[in-house]
Amino acid sequence: MLLTWKRVLIACCVFGILGTVVLVSGVVPVKASSGHWQITRWFLNFASDRSVSFHSRGTQPTEDSGQMDARLGAEIYETNCRFCHGLPGQEQPPVAKGMTPTPPRLDRSLLEKEPRELHYIIQHGIKFAGMPAWPVPTRSDGIWPVVAYLQQALEENREAFDAGRSENDLAALAKLPVLQACVDCHGVDGVSRAGKQVPHLTGQAEGYLRLSLLAFRSSERTSGVMMPVCHALTDQEVDALSKHYHETVSTNLPASLEAEVADHATIERGRKLAMNGDRGRKIPSCQKCHGPNAENRRGEYPDLAGQSKWYLQRQLELFQKRVRGGAQTARLMHPIADKLSEQDRSDLATFYASLPTTDERPEK
Repeated sequence: MLLTWKRVLIACCVFGILGTVVLVSGVVPVKASSGHWQITRWFLNFASDRSVSFHSRGTQPTEDSGQMDARLGAEIYETNCRFCHGLPGQEQPPVAKGMTPTPPRLDRSLLEKEPRELHYIIQHGIKFAGMPAWPVPTRSDGIWPVVAYLQQALEENREAFDAGRSENDLAALAKLPVLQACVDCHGVDGVSRAGKQVPHLTGQAEGYLRLSLLAFRSSERTSGVMMPVCHALTDQEVDALSKHYHETVSTNLPASLEAEVADHATIERGRKLAMNGDRGRKIPSCQKCHGPNAENRRGEYPDLAGQSKWYLQRQLELFQKRVRGGAQTARLMHPIADKLSEQDRSDLATFYASLPTTDERPEK
């Protein structure tokens, strides 16, 4: 039979009509309970692996991603990932078992992935697999800690991360159960347990803590770490947590290693800018809102003394890029951050990191 363009066109129309009938009729099942055919599973896995390998080229761990980040990564995994992927040596969670495709378990197959590939998957998710993208596209600084944890997860079990809880911790958790959402990163006493990326909360003003939690809950302040945690908090729990960390003032804050190795000139430049501002560049003093030793400070602003240099410098960068968000008062920082140079940010962060914490903090 002679193949002509007319016959090809007719065949295409017939197949198109048949396809439309099948689509509209709903005869093709989309139920997850039947799973994928073997060839479909292979095709999706192969295409996904090749795409991730290609698009993750050039992705490298930041200078700030190190061993200390694994603890923070463990807590992020607990909140965002465990529901589907489980823990090493345990059965996969029952709901995740019913997904098609089934999420991969946290096992030896992870060792086949390079860190850049894990980072790409966590940041962007996977289509047709139920793997969500990172909650905040504009901020990926919480992803490398998860990668660090995944690379250690087969050697460290969950109990190893929980082993550091003291009797006082357990007593506080029994009295205020909602602390369970906070204690592994911020501690019962408000001192960071998860490295320099996590701020100390001890003794912060109750009003500031409450506004921050509410801003995370409403997504006005962005963080792929905090938003999922705060999303589930009630107003009463927000109030209870704010009050707890305000009233719990710890004297056991570890010295900032970043500040210890800083030269005196850096700290002095930061001190002058924080205490006096810079009239020529229209930069106000930091002291009036953030301390140290400022009188009549309002409780909407955080005390910065004793926070890590990394955390403080990162917050200033996020303000400058307009991706941090926060309560209404946070917007006051945008024009200030715009005028700060990279050296200014480093100097200010080093100065505040070098300070001891103080009890002279706003009540509300």
